[in-house]
Amino acid sequence: MTYVERQLVTCWRYLRLEPSIFYALTPREFVLLMDAELESIHDAMEREAQIALMHEQASRSKRPKVADLYKRPSSAKKEEHSIQESVKKAEKAKHWLQQFTFRERRERVE
Repeated sequence: MTYVERQLVTCWRYLRLEPSIFYALTPREFVLLMDAELESIHDAMEREAQIALMHEQASRSKRPKVADLYKRPSSAKKEEHSIQESVKKAEKAKHWLQQFTFRERRERVE
């Protein structure tokens, strides 16, 4: 089996891409897709480990609550804060740009 054939098998095995798509990819695109797939596998394993720990913690406590096992991060405050920061940055940029005078640039035709 040649190197390209091995890569084709790997592409089908992990990415489930048809050979025509595989041959249309550049080597760099193939490497990026494989890296992304590897990260996806690691993410899934990490989620499974978290779920196993939650099950273990729930089975050891008398009356577990959802908040004891998982606390959802509050994104409302972060979102509001980031919007305010964005407005301040936009205002700063606007004031900074006002110091410049923009004139139409004309090309010389000789």
